Amino acid sequence: MKSSDEQLKRRGFITLEDINNYIDLETDQLQMLLKSKEAYKRSIGINLLTKKNKLDEELVSLFCDMLFYEKKLYTKIELCNALKLAPANSVKIIIKYLGVIGDNQYRELPAKQFGKKSYPLPRDIIARVLAHMSVKVLQELNNVLKTDNINAIREAIDAIGFICFYNRQEDNHRAMENLLLCLNCHHQDDIIRWKIIRALMSFDSTKVIDVLTDYKKNDSSQIIRNEAKRSLSIINSRISAY
Repeated sequence: MKSSDEQLKRRGFITLEDINNYIDLETDQLQMLLKSKEAYKRSIGINLLTKKNKLDEELVSLFCDMLFYEKKLYTKIELCNALKLAPANSVKIIIKYLGVIGDNQYRELPAKQFGKKSYPLPRDIIARVLAHMSVKVLQELNNVLKTDNINAIREAIDAIGFICFYNRQEDNHRAMENLLLCLNCHHQDDIIRWKIIRALMSFDSTKVIDVLTDYKKNDSSQIIRNEAKRSLSIINSRISAY
């Protein structure tokens, strides 16, 4: 059943008319809107603060904190859209929230295989934000792979794979090497192993093909063997199209 305008508003949905009604507010007044009990007013505050102000580290931190607690769908979307515009020097702030917001992350291997030839959108909300930012965030995401924060590593893998799949850049080779190193270091973690096997579909390297071929034949998990097969198929299709 289609939601009414009032129901959408309660979920934080805003129109251009809503935004224009508040467009003359000063920065301090817009910041007050962020504390409103009405979701649509919080959305307006986020939207206009992003348009009227430089998205500095203070504002990025504020939006990340809001995203941690925000429950309304469209207000969360406004926050994500704002954070996607954050400058590269704010990425370290955003990365701190990898794997800790929401409960949509994979906790176990999925029973059903992803059947499309595209790269799946990350489930973690911060990984999704990072995946849609500039390729300049790759270095910071690569650094996450070298930490001992398992939850962050799992979600960083998705963002790295997504970025490299849709952006053919020289930096991709460094990302590939870091993923392979991470695979060796965390081989016993099924989620990390599965996600890296998926992320490797983004690279056309002989080394990657050899690794995937090995996992396709020898991994103890049927799910991961299937994922290796899928990644190989996508790589081979791309190579054949060159």
